[in-house]
Amino acid sequence: MKNITYAVSEERYTSGDEVRISYGIVAYSNADRDGSKTIVASVRDVTSDKAGLSRLVNDCNNLKLSIVH
Repeated sequence: MKNITYAVSEERYTSGDEVRISYGIVAYSNADRDGSKTIVASVRDVTSDKAGLSRLVNDCNNLKLSIVH
């Protein structure tokens, strides 16, 4: 069974002089075991609220959310 570790990802979008920062979620397989960063899933451009998304990611990790959810 794979252990999944979730993290917040950051992307910058530029339009003219404006820069927008957006955050997403990335899921790594077995990162807690061997330190590797093999991405098994990601969702980009979820929100601009990094703090809120960080709380969700922490909950996913603490509750050991399965990748199928």
